[in-house]
Amino acid sequence: MTIRVRGSSFQVDFVHGGVRYRRNKPSKEAALAWEVEAKARVMKGLSPDVDPDPEPETIQGKSFGPVADTVWQLKWSKQKSARSTKNRLNKVRADIGDETLLTDITTDVLDQYVISLERMGNSSGTINRKLSIISVVLHHSARRKDLTTVPHIPRQGEPPTRFRWYTEDEQRKILEACKANNNPEFFRLIVILFDTGMRISEALGLTRGNVFLDKNMIVLHEGETKNNAARSIPMTSRVHKLLASTDTNNWYFSMNYDAACKEWHGVRNSIGMGKGDILHAMRHTFCSRLSQNGSDLRRIQELAGHKDLSTTQRYTHLNTERLQDDISKLESCTNIDDLLI
Repeated sequence: MTIRVRGSSFQVDFVHGGVRYRRNKPSKEAALAWEVEAKARVMKGLSPDVDPDPEPETIQGKSFGPVADTVWQLKWSKQKSARSTKNRLNKVRADIGDETLLTDITTDVLDQYVISLERMGNSSGTINRKLSIISVVLHHSARRKDLTTVPHIPRQGEPPTRFRWYTEDEQRKILEACKANNNPEFFRLIVILFDTGMRISEALGLTRGNVFLDKNMIVLHEGETKNNAARSIPMTSRVHKLLASTDTNNWYFSMNYDAACKEWHGVRNSIGMGKGDILHAMRHTFCSRLSQNGSDLRRIQELAGHKDLSTTQRYTHLNTERLQDDISKLESCTNIDDLLI
């Protein structure tokens, strides 16, 4: 006999007299008990089919929208990425349909959903994040017995992240294009991204509680960063000037992530950049500039908020002047010029 995990139940599976018997039990203990009793009946010459289970009921009372609302309240609303998750959730709900029954969301339906997203130009990463929303909702429903099984969730292969950073000339072109678009809020965002190395979500979430103009410091508190660790970032004079001149009751930015991306797409297209030129590359640029100017790796790690030093080490190869200085030290170790004649 074999006991396997099947979703939220335990399945006993064995063959007797050429007939296969399967029984699903709510716990491993119940499955083991049924197995023992079935073996005892076989030894007595009786059929092991001691307590035929009824066919599992198909529960059709729950639809996607209300369950998504529940998951939002229980889980996503409490996360630091709540604003971006809410925006993504709304898009998925519009695609799937709030009235769609959970039991109608099959693997075939999800395959067709992926195809439609690809036709609309969604990247593999964006498709996976939308599928993740659906997966969380369906697994939440399965744990509460509103679904008997969760369909296979197709995932898309994602290409390796492109390590992109902007040169001084490119930074100038980007900021000039932002200025020409006459959107002061977006211009302010780009300057802050370049000069602080903050993630986009961190910058868009800035409030008066994060900005200390008198101390010339931006402080991201515990729970407001990707790794939940607090960090402090000194302001450049231009960041200080922009934040000091911003009239706000609390939030420094009214736009969300999608609005920022839409604005950025217009800017990069106007100066001939492509899809590989992304907002996140401004964070790479921040770290690259520090490395190129000789900043210590540990200081870059602290300013950028990298959890592991290995992440920061990606920027070491950019400091070519320091590498040249280091390699020149080898020549002074032993003089072998006479051997090269």
